[in-house]
Amino acid sequence: MISTDVYAEIRQCCKNGLSMRKTAQMLKISRHTIKRYWDGAHLPDEKNNYPPQVVSEQKELVMAALEKYFQENQTIGKQRVTAKTAWEAIRETYNVGESTVRRYVQELKGLCPEGFIPLSFEPGEMMQVDWCEIKAVVCGNVWKVPVFCAVLPYSYAIFAMVMPNMKMPCFTEAIMEACQFFGGVTERMLFDNLRTAVFSGVGKYAVKQERFKLLEAHYAFKSAFANREAGNEKGCVENLCKLIRQVAFTPMPRGQNLKEIQDHVISRCRDYIRFHKLRDRPRPIAVMLDEERPLLMPLPLKPFSAYAETEAKVASNLTFQYDSTKYSLPAEYIGKTVAVRATSYRVEAWYRGEMACSHTRPFIKGEHQYLPEHYLTLLEKRPRAIPNAAPLKYGVLPPELEKFRKLNRDKDKYEQLANILLLGRHIDAEVLLSAVDWANRTGTPSFDSVRFYLEARNVETSYRGKTASDHVDAIVVDKPVLTDYDTLLMEGGSSDE
Repeated sequence: MISTDVYAEIRQCCKNGLSMRKTAQMLKISRHTIKRYWDGAHLPDEKNNYPPQVVSEQKELVMAALEKYFQENQTIGKQRVTAKTAWEAIRETYNVGESTVRRYVQELKGLCPEGFIPLSFEPGEMMQVDWCEIKAVVCGNVWKVPVFCAVLPYSYAIFAMVMPNMKMPCFTEAIMEACQFFGGVTERMLFDNLRTAVFSGVGKYAVKQERFKLLEAHYAFKSAFANREAGNEKGCVENLCKLIRQVAFTPMPRGQNLKEIQDHVISRCRDYIRFHKLRDRPRPIAVMLDEERPLLMPLPLKPFSAYAETEAKVASNLTFQYDSTKYSLPAEYIGKTVAVRATSYRVEAWYRGEMACSHTRPFIKGEHQYLPEHYLTLLEKRPRAIPNAAPLKYGVLPPELEKFRKLNRDKDKYEQLANILLLGRHIDAEVLLSAVDWANRTGTPSFDSVRFYLEARNVETSYRGKTASDHVDAIVVDKPVLTDYDTLLMEGGSSDE
C-alpha cells in the first residue's frame, strides 16, 4: 500500500500526460503499482474483499459439541458455564485450542454488546443498596470485613457502614443508619437479591422476608429487586463498591474494633460528598444533596428494632455467651437468665426490663469481653487467684490502664492492677486515670507511683478526711516462706542426699 502523497503524484502524472514507464522511473516505484493506481480504479486505503471462509468439517463437529454442552449444563448462581469450562470438557475429544473454542462460542451464542437505556432519577426517588467485602486492619490483623454500601443516584451522595456480618439485624441497622445519614427516606430502594430481604425468587418475582416487609412498612418505602446478572439496573452502587475501596479503605484503616473503623469510613464519605463533583453532573455532590434532602420522606418517630435478641444464662464465672464470645456481668446475676440484645457494635444484657451491662462487640469471635471491675469482690475473697486471673490478664480496660498493664514488668503487676481498680470505688474515675497516665509517663509505672501522684494532687474528700492512699486496703497475696527448707539443706548429710 502506498501513501496518500505518492498516490497524488501518480494521479498528477496521469493528468499531465506522462507515460507509466516515465512515472515509475521518476517515483522509483514498480510499474505494476503505477498501473494499479493510474486511472483511479483503486484507493490506497481500500481493503480486499476476500471470499467467505468455507466452514471445515471439524469446526462443524466442534460447534455441535459446544451446543450440546451448553444445552446440558446450566449456569446456577455464580457457578457460570463459560467457554473455558466448555473447552476443558471437549479438549480430550477434539484437538482444538482454548482461543478457538472462545471464538466458536461467540459465534454460537451470537454474542454482541447488549444495548442499555441510560437511566435518570429524580431527587428523593431512589436509594440503591449492595454489599461488598473489603480488607481492613482489626486488632493488628488484616481481615475481610462486610461493608454495606448505599447511594442516592440523583446527587450521588454515598454512605458505607462496616458490619460484623450480613445477617438481617445488621442489614436492617445499616438501612436505618443510611436513612439517618442522608436525612430522610427515598420513595424506592433498589436491592440485590439478598437472602436477608428475599425469601425466594429474583427480580420482580422476589418474595420478601416477613421481617423485611415490616421494615419496609415502618419506613414507608417501596422496594425493588434487581434481576440476576443485571448490574446495569444498579450501576451507581456497583461502581460505589469500587469507589469505597479507594476513598475509605486505601490505605487500609486500622482500629481495635469495627466502631473505630466505621468512624474513619463515615468521615471519608462526608469528605467525598463535600469536595467532589462528578464529571457528567451539572453541580457538586454537596449542592445536589442539599436540593434532594427536602424531597426525602421524614424518618419515623420511633426507630425500628434492629437488634438481634436472645436469652442466655449467666454462668458461675460471671459470663454469658453470645455468638461464641463470653461477656461478663456483675456477680449478683450468677445463675439468672438475661435478655441479650446485639447490634452491630454493642452487646447488651437486660434483666427484668433494666440494662445490666453493655459491651463493645468484638469483630473476632472468641475474643472474650471481661470487665475486671465485675470480679473485684471475688478477687478480694480469693487473692491467690490474682496472678492467673483472666479478667486481669485479658480484660477490657481504659487506655490508661491498658498501658499500665503493658508497661509494668513487676511480678506482682496483676496485684497492683487490682489495687488500682479498688481505688476506683472511692476516687473519681477521671482523677484516677489521670494519675495512672502520669505514672505511665515514667516508663515503669506501679501502684505506689499511682498513689504518689494521687497524694501529690491532694485528693481529699468527703471520705471522712482520708487521703487517696487510705481509701483501700491493698490486696496482699500470701507468699510461701522457703527459709525452713534452706535450714534443712544446711544440716548434716552429703550434697547427694
